[in-house]
Amino acid sequence: MSGLILAALCSLLAVRADAQSAANPPLRVLSSNGIKAALERLVPDAERSLGRRLAIRFSSSASHKQSIDKGEAFDVAILTPELIEELIRAGTVRAGTRQDLASIDLAVGVRAGTPRADISTPDAIKRRLLAAQSLTWTEGGAASAANLAMLDALGIRHELASRIVVQRVPGVASETVARGENELVLLPLSEIQGVPGVAVLGLLPSQFQRPVVMTAGIAARAHAPGAAAALVAFLRRATAVRVLEAAGMKPAR
Repeated sequence: MSGLILAALCSLLAVRADAQSAANPPLRVLSSNGIKAALERLVPDAERSLGRRLAIRFSSSASHKQSIDKGEAFDVAILTPELIEELIRAGTVRAGTRQDLASIDLAVGVRAGTPRADISTPDAIKRRLLAAQSLTWTEGGAASAANLAMLDALGIRHELASRIVVQRVPGVASETVARGENELVLLPLSEIQGVPGVAVLGLLPSQFQRPVVMTAGIAARAHAPGAAAALVAFLRRATAVRVLEAAGMKPAR
């Protein structure tokens, strides 16, 4: 009898859990890799604050925009401001919900243990880039246009063309440097800093900096707009700001 009672209780608890899950589904977040390191650290506190689980998918901003255009459902998108504005104009992101969260300087990374080199001036970074066996970044990533503009300004884009390895899979460029497959990675600082086996060589010279801004927007069809707004507000709190700064970002003011 006790076994039957226990089974009945377990069944009842499972039904209740399913009902609670259906009534309080995870908040769906599409996030750029630029803020991934910080957001992963913030998930536990954010879930406790919201009383709701987060279902986050990380990729490049451009990749998320394509998915959204094809109909992927979401509650909060954290992308570059230009893409959030496009989604607002399309009616996919609710007008008035845009919030800039942080900006990220562009940097160069090398395999850990590689001798240091100065890249603080145009001449210095030109020498280091020309000495590299290969350079890599993410196709369509937030740094891609800035990297190409820098190579054009330095007059070395054609010379380096055969050494540029564009990663078509978002989020793996720094890892290829850690594995020794590529020599230099050019990405937002937050996508280099803290990656095991990779060291930050330095920031791009100020003449070539195009800081990447991470901007949040709430879906026009969000199933829990209140929770979505609460998440965006959480990411602007002082506790979250400290995590953003530790991950190499400059919080929006």
